[in-house]
Amino acid sequence: MQPIINVKGTKLSVVSIHYRANGKPSTVYAADENGRESLFVEKSQSQYDDRPHVAVENLAELLEYPDANKQIVDDLVELVKDSKDHLKVLGNQIIQEVLTHDGLPFGDSALPNLAKEYKEQSDYIDGVVSALEIVKRDNYA
Repeated sequence: MQPIINVKGTKLSVVSIHYRANGKPSTVYAADENGRESLFVEKSQSQYDDRPHVAVENLAELLEYPDANKQIVDDLVELVKDSKDHLKVLGNQIIQEVLTHDGLPFGDSALPNLAKEYKEQSDYIDGVVSALEIVKRDNYA
């Protein structure tokens, strides 16, 4: 799927993007569903462009890349799945350590390290899930 430009809730198919030397887009040609093309120009450059155009603030922020966004979501979902699998393994290791350790304290066992790793992995999963929710919200809202 090709990039789209979202101007005030109207999504248009991008025909071409022209970039400045700094890597930021300066102009975008986009077509509506009837094939009519419009030129969108970064507002700071608008005064120098004598072609009919629409001046917009933050042209880069109006561009959306559905394929890239879908790939990010897919990658984050896979990362959460793998991380949860690892968390289950850690949980089983903790159970085994508790069952095989004789008495208290657990200071000379692997339990403190496993518990710390379990907590860190759990926090990591929470962070990835939060990122996934933000990506979904921003791209599918």
